[in-house]
Amino acid sequence: MTAAQKRIVGKAAGTTAVAVVAALAVFIISRWITGGTIDERDWLETILIPIVVGMPIACYVFAQAEKLQSAYMELAELNAVTERAHQQLKEAHEIIAFAARYDKMTGLLNREHFLDAVRAAHQAGERDVLLIIDADHFKRINDRYGHMKGDEALITIANSIRQAVRVQDEVGRLGGEEFGVLLKNAFSSTAVDLAENIRRHVSESLFCGSRDGAPVALTVSIGGATLADFPQGLTEVLAQADGCLYRAKRAGRNRVEFDTTLVQLVQSMARQDERKQQSTKN
Repeated sequence: MTAAQKRIVGKAAGTTAVAVVAALAVFIISRWITGGTIDERDWLETILIPIVVGMPIACYVFAQAEKLQSAYMELAELNAVTERAHQQLKEAHEIIAFAARYDKMTGLLNREHFLDAVRAAHQAGERDVLLIIDADHFKRINDRYGHMKGDEALITIANSIRQAVRVQDEVGRLGGEEFGVLLKNAFSSTAVDLAENIRRHVSESLFCGSRDGAPVALTVSIGGATLADFPQGLTEVLAQADGCLYRAKRAGRNRVEFDTTLVQLVQSMARQDERKQQSTKN
């Protein structure tokens, strides 16, 4: 006999015993009230009828209850398994979504999603500024220290860029050693300051190329363009930022170059500040 069968018989026997006692009590009280006599046949009927009728019924009822309990436990276990599978599926979806959106090495937005952000900002007519950033002489690092160290250098540059910009700004890796930054709602002076801040953060970053711990200088060249200045399309914005980047490269690297309109405006604002300071002194 299995443990479940033992439980069923035990519960049925207990219930039947209670029924027998109850039947006897009712029978005795009723005869006492009516003043009737109790013979041997009455005793047997009062005891046997609950046993013969009640025991099978009780066994059936408790057997069904046991099945329901077993089914409930299986259902609860299945529900737990389903919940775990759902959680694993959710985590897998999040991993896939992250991998599809972000560059796996640097953790920055990948090229596709970064350009989508730039395109959306351009279509919305927002006053954002696009920066294109390229690591200077990066091939030398790969050739001298190997590609593993080159990857570490890219991660160092990516972290420096992320630290130098604001929370609302978008940062992406465009490919190879080239990065992009979308400065959200940035005034001209703010854009220049942030670009210089990026350049300075990278140049001050600590990167060791060899095991002896000797530091290796990392620098970047940056070209920028204001989205609103090129309503024709995103291609013109990218071309302008690229042109400024190559101008920075030709001018000696480790520098920032913006479109002419932006530079002139910043210089004009700087001259106005100087005149205000001089007038205050006088």
